[in-house]
Amino acid sequence: MIQFAFQNTLQDFLRLGRFLTWGLVALGVGIAAFVWSRFQPGAGPETYGQVSQVIVLRVLALSSAIFTVQVISAEVEQKTIVYWLTRRLSRTQVLVSRTLASIVAVIVTTSAAWLVSGLAVLGPRAFQTGAFWWDFVLIVIGAFAYGAFFVFLSLLLNKAMIYCLLFAFGWETFVPNMPGDLTYMSIYPYLRALGKHPAPQQQGEAGLTDVLSGGLSSIAIAPQAAWIVLIGITVFFAGLSIYWFNHFEYSPREDSE
Repeated sequence: MIQFAFQNTLQDFLRLGRFLTWGLVALGVGIAAFVWSRFQPGAGPETYGQVSQVIVLRVLALSSAIFTVQVISAEVEQKTIVYWLTRRLSRTQVLVSRTLASIVAVIVTTSAAWLVSGLAVLGPRAFQTGAFWWDFVLIVIGAFAYGAFFVFLSLLLNKAMIYCLLFAFGWETFVPNMPGDLTYMSIYPYLRALGKHPAPQQQGEAGLTDVLSGGLSSIAIAPQAAWIVLIGITVFFAGLSIYWFNHFEYSPREDSE
């Protein structure tokens, strides 16, 4: 039954219409990466690193916000949650199987943007670049961390999509650049700390790229600490979500229309 729930959810998340939509997103990322590289003389791993941090990791956060909200919250709003809660599955099994399906969907859709952006900037050299392949590892790690956090938000808040998108594009963009310790209260800086891209050369004043990539922060996060925090976020919010879903009632909402 768990396998059925996982496969059923994954097929729904990656049905043809949605898959084509994310394919267009990947194409747009590839075009943006290609144009970006054309404005960078001698574009190479450094340029790809900027594209990865500014665009690909944003696509990761976006897809995670969209897919993980559909794990439970969308089912409640669409009044189909009863379908899952009346099957021969415990609440834990429903939540875990659907969350894992959403994470796989996030990895698939983000990997398309990752692959296209790497080829757009580096061409065939991408497959010989260690940092390019390591970014796939970051996508997997980020999918679990964002997924666990966003699923909990979706269980806690009504209309969770709004809050998840605000976190993905508002909080994750501006907080890492703020002075003080707020940088630690975000997911993106830890993913960035695990990246193996060459540091871009600073030319004059900070620009939009530095803002979007969190480059204004003077805080350097050690890779070992980043591993611990990202794994901790995943385990903590996954456990909290399981507890929350098992101890609170979820029924179709009449105010969702």
